[in-house]
This record gives sequence, structure tokens and C-alpha cells, in this order.
Amino acid sequence: MQLEQQFEFLPGVLWKHLTDAEKLKYWFPCTIELTPRANTEVTFSGPDQRPAKGKVLEAQKPSLLAYTWDREVLRWEIARDGDGSVLRLTVTVAETHQVSSTAAGWHLTLMGLDDLLHHRDLGQNPALWQQYLQRYREELGH
Repeated sequence: MQLEQQFEFLPGVLWKHLTDAEKLKYWFPCTIELTPRANTEVTFSGPDQRPAKGKVLEAQKPSLLAYTWDREVLRWEIARDGDGSVLRLTVTVAETHQVSSTAAGWHLTLMGLDDLLHHRDLGQNPALWQQYLQRYREELGH
């Protein structure tokens, strides 16, 4: 599954928001700590959960970051596009029957990143969840 979003910010800004725990905590779905260097450990944690571990697979500042999360792989690619950037997220989904809900969740998460970068209130409207879930069910057939 792949999502792509245009941002009005240069790759270096997006890179910081993908790698800095202080920035990630505002938009990523859980607390994440990582060192953007191949073969280093990633720690994912949330309230009332045991921390999960992952591994950085690739890291090329400021254009590529890939790591494992549970049985999935998240690959973030950032390319300069004019005065901004394109962020492409590729998720290797372990549970293919959940690909539509995974896509909808990441779509809203990327919207949260855009809100944070523009200093807007972060908030995910539940109606948008249903809208994107239906969209991805139609597009992806799951």
C-alpha cells in the first residue's frame, strides 16, 4: 500500500518530523524513538502497552527512512518538488484484509502531520475516518 502527499516544506523539515521523537509525538500514532541509522533499534510505545521493537532498515538523510514495526515495514521517501516536497509512504501490510483500514489510518496520520507543520489544531474527525475507509475499500478492494 502506498500513500503520497504534497507538503509545502523542504525535505529537511519533513526529515526532522520523521526522526525527532519530540516532533513525532504530536502526529505519529504512538510514541516512537529511533536513531536514523541502518540496523539500529526502533521503540514503539503507547499508553498501557508494552513497548514494541523494530529495526531501521535504511536511512539516507533527508530522503529515505525505512523500518520495521511489528510485522510491517514502513518506508518513507521524501523528494523535493519545487518549493516543497512529496512524501511517499509505502507500508508493507502484514494483514492484507486490513489494508483499507491501514490506508485510511495513515491517510489521517499524514493529514495530522500537515496540520502540525501548519500550526493548525490536530484533530481527526470521525466522519473523515469513514469517508477514507470507504474510499480505500473501493480503491484497494479490501
